[in-house]
Amino acid sequence: MRILFSTWPAHGHLLPMLPLARAAQRAGHDVVIATGAEMVHEVRRRNFESWDVGPSREEAGAAFAAVVPDLTVIEPAQRVPTMIAGVFGAAALQRARALVPRAMAWRPDLVVHPITELAGAVAAELCGASRLVHGFGPLPAEAWTWFGARFGELCERWGVPALTGTIFDSPFIELCPPSLQRDAVAAFRNRVPMRPGSGDVMPGERLPWSAERLAALPHESTVHVTLGTLFHHNTAVFRTALDGLSELPVNVIVTVGPGGDPASLGPQPAHVLVTEFVAHELLLPHCTAIISQGGPATILAALDHGLPHLVLPQGADQFLNAPVLVASGAGLSLTPAEANAAAIATATSRLLSDPSFGEAARRMQRELAAMPSPATVLGHTTAAPLSGVS
Repeated sequence: MRILFSTWPAHGHLLPMLPLARAAQRAGHDVVIATGAEMVHEVRRRNFESWDVGPSREEAGAAFAAVVPDLTVIEPAQRVPTMIAGVFGAAALQRARALVPRAMAWRPDLVVHPITELAGAVAAELCGASRLVHGFGPLPAEAWTWFGARFGELCERWGVPALTGTIFDSPFIELCPPSLQRDAVAAFRNRVPMRPGSGDVMPGERLPWSAERLAALPHESTVHVTLGTLFHHNTAVFRTALDGLSELPVNVIVTVGPGGDPASLGPQPAHVLVTEFVAHELLLPHCTAIISQGGPATILAALDHGLPHLVLPQGADQFLNAPVLVASGAGLSLTPAEANAAAIATATSRLLSDPSFGEAARRMQRELAAMPSPATVLGHTTAAPLSGVS
């Protein structure tokens, strides 16, 4: 079987899809991952074939900035919808011009795409392929009204107007444990739970520190600090978090993100380790809690390891994800205005001293473990139409 994955060119969009792509690869299917320029090397580094289909993330952002040079002039309630329609919606119109012809020439049997990359839906329709819509984790119930705002225009342009209604019958891969959120992107009726995992680990990939070095860390608790892969250049947030954590008896492991410079944070004491980028699957088993920007994949990775979580939202959907996590009981959140060193220290101390946070995280860890594996979901997909795999 030929399986085409099409995704927005960012780690946070690509990585959640890799468990299913990896399962397809291991099952012997022909797998292609189509994305923008920023992720093509990352895909190929992981031994998948990749198509570079524009626009790149940088190009999409520049095109949006040319139309909306100052997002702050938009009414606050309309900023997220405006940005999503202007970036993701506009990019789908452009990406389809490159993706659809390549897909029709290759003729995939199955197309997998997230709601952030809807050119994939059109490619599936025109190829007569089956389709899976891939979730990310926590997203607002009304998220389709934002991401689908220009979908009708896209479908009309390619002569498939009926797809604007039939897309909701597509199986929607739901990565959220029920205790976190039951209605992420609620417009999709055929919801298929799938265990998300916490990172794609390449053969031979290891932590940058030896087991002896990690064992020598002096404190009982270890806190991981990350700002993900898009907001990791904000070194001021890292420094503030380190200032706060310096008041606590904890080890700290900081990842400054792909292409980041660990030296940018300056010299650190022996119980603080700083590196560029590490798969959560390798790192989080050594941690007791996590502080992050609150991207969906990071939230799910922390829950997959049963870790309580302090969210310091920086942008995008993170201000919407944070309250979902807080309501679940597995974490706390501080806005940028609140996130000074003392507040970070106080919140982290609460996460580590109040057992209810860890108990909530471990409850969702058990829920995730009980969800069908990517291999199981793929097996049902390739055998028959999906309907609520369990």
